[in-house]
Amino acid sequence: MKQNVVLVGALDFPHIPRAGDTVKNRYLLEFFKAKFRRVGYIDTMKWRRNPVVILKILYMLFFRNVEHVVVSTSNATAYRLISFISRVRFGKDFYYFMIGGNMPLLIKNGTYEAAPFRCLKKIVVEADGVARFWSEVGFDNVIRAYNFKPFSYIPVEPVERIGKVKFIFLSRLTERKGIFHIMESAHRLNEAGFADAFEVDFYGTIQDDIRSRFLNEVEQLPNVSYKGFLNLKEEANYSILSGYDAMLFPTMYETEGFPGVIADAAIAGLPVIAADWNYAEELIGDGVCGYLFPTGDREALQEKMQYVIEHRVDVAQLRVHCLEKAQCYNIKNVLTDDLLNRLEMK
Repeated sequence: MKQNVVLVGALDFPHIPRAGDTVKNRYLLEFFKAKFRRVGYIDTMKWRRNPVVILKILYMLFFRNVEHVVVSTSNATAYRLISFISRVRFGKDFYYFMIGGNMPLLIKNGTYEAAPFRCLKKIVVEADGVARFWSEVGFDNVIRAYNFKPFSYIPVEPVERIGKVKFIFLSRLTERKGIFHIMESAHRLNEAGFADAFEVDFYGTIQDDIRSRFLNEVEQLPNVSYKGFLNLKEEANYSILSGYDAMLFPTMYETEGFPGVIADAAIAGLPVIAADWNYAEELIGDGVCGYLFPTGDREALQEKMQYVIEHRVDVAQLRVHCLEKAQCYNIKNVLTDDLLNRLEMK
C-alpha cells in the first residue's frame, strides 16, 4: 500500500524534544498525519552511530511505495542524503525543509555542489532572505514558510514593571551561542554600578565541553543564574517567559536560520537583543521587535543591555510589535492547506 508521505529527520523519539530541529520535525509529522491517510517517518537522530537508520532509508528509497519524501535535517546530513537521492531515479517526489539558513551560502562558496539539489521538487525555507540566497545560486523552486509554534497564549501585561530588569537566554548553552559574551557584559555592567538593577537567567541544555566553565562563571556573578530547561511545549510556561523584559540572543553561528526561540519570544511579547546574523533584520528588526548589534561585538551587546536597563518603559512598548509578529509564526497560519498546494502535494 502506498504511503502518502515519509518524513526523514531528527525526531528523537521517545524523548522530550529539546533541540530546535526535533521540535519542528515533531510538529511537521503531526501536520502530515492530520492531512494524509498514510504517513511514515525515519528518525535520523544520532544516525552515524545507528546503522539501522541507514538501512531504513535505503529500504524506503528502493522498496517502499511512497509518494512524497520530505527531508528535514541539518546541512551535512541533508547534503549526503540528497546527493544519494539525486544519483538514482526512485519515482518519488522529494522535498527539502531547510534546518538553518546556510545551505545556499555553502553552495555559493563551493563547499557543496548545487547539482544534487536539482532533484528536489520544492525547497522550503524559513525566511525571505534565505529564498533570495537560493535564487542567487540558480533555484526558483523555493517556498518561504516561517518557523512555527502552536499557541493560544496571550501574555497578561502588568500595569507597571517594577524591580530589577530581567534578561533571559533560552537556547542550547554553547560558546557559539554567545553565552560567555553575556557573562562578560553582565560583569562589566556590575562594575559600572548596575549590579542591583538587573539579572540574567539562563535556560537550556549545557554543552558538555563547557559545563564546568559555564557553571563556574555563573557562580562568580551574583545576579546571574542557571535555571535548567524550560519546556515551552507546555504552554503555561510562556507565562514565565513573558515575565522577563528582554531575551538575549548573541549568536555567532553562521548557520543560524530562524531559531525557534525568536518565535517563542514574539509569542510571549518579549523584545530580543540579538546579533545581526543574516536574517535578524527580517525576523526582529532593529527597534521593532528588539535591538540588533554587530555579531561578536561584546561592547555593543553591553550597550544594548544597558539601554534596556535605563529605558524600561520605552522597551516595553516593543511588546505590541512582538505580539503582532507572533501571528506570522502561529502554526495555524504556516502549516496550512495553502502550503500543501504550493508544495504540489495535494
